[in-house]
Amino acid sequence: MDSNVVRGIASELSQDYKEAVKLLTRAIEDEHGDVIKLALAHRFRGLAYKHLGRRDEALNDFLEVIRIQPKFDLGYYDAGVIYNLTNRYKEAVDAMTRAIDLRHDDSGLARRRSERGNAYFHLGQFKQAQDDFVAAVRVDPRDPDVLNNAAWFRATCPDPAFRNGKEAVELASRACQLDKWKDADQIDTLAAAHAEAGNFAEAERYQLKALSLLSANEALRPKFQARLKLYRAKQPIRQEIGQS
Repeated sequence: MDSNVVRGIASELSQDYKEAVKLLTRAIEDEHGDVIKLALAHRFRGLAYKHLGRRDEALNDFLEVIRIQPKFDLGYYDAGVIYNLTNRYKEAVDAMTRAIDLRHDDSGLARRRSERGNAYFHLGQFKQAQDDFVAAVRVDPRDPDVLNNAAWFRATCPDPAFRNGKEAVELASRACQLDKWKDADQIDTLAAAHAEAGNFAEAERYQLKALSLLSANEALRPKFQARLKLYRAKQPIRQEIGQS
């Protein structure tokens, strides 16, 4: 099993996801009782499945990690990410809370709080979402994903008590700078932040930049184009609760 586990993990880390699935499936089939190796095989196969867009299979692997190693925090974190991606927000909150509770230090805490904040946000539990986003940014103010999630919340929350255009622009700008302006989602968030701040010309400019980074058949393109029309009509974005 050792060689297939090692090669499978190496393939996943090098983004050869189909090869990773093949090798780690062999490792799981050949398992002879080492629960740690088996948990690793399921975890990294789950990550490969996630990158391949096979979310149900990814979740099954992460739930198997939890079954095998119920004190292993990453199993809950990985499952929580899939729950968020598939709009199962209550389950995401439960999984992320468990992942947070199992940590004994701040390692990985920012991502966990940010992901749970997203789940609370989509459930309409804005105070809990705000608490998680503030804590996440405090723990790791240089994680672009953490900054981006907090910025989207500040820019698009339906409750005006939780919106802050200026803060959203600051957070989103830092995220874009950290990722060298290569991430379309982050630039899209910056556009939404400028719209919330009333800077619709800037919102349009950044939305066009975000669109320029998408391929012609990118699934996000219609959504980005719809937002561009709103900015040209001088309207900001409001996140629909329960929608990803």
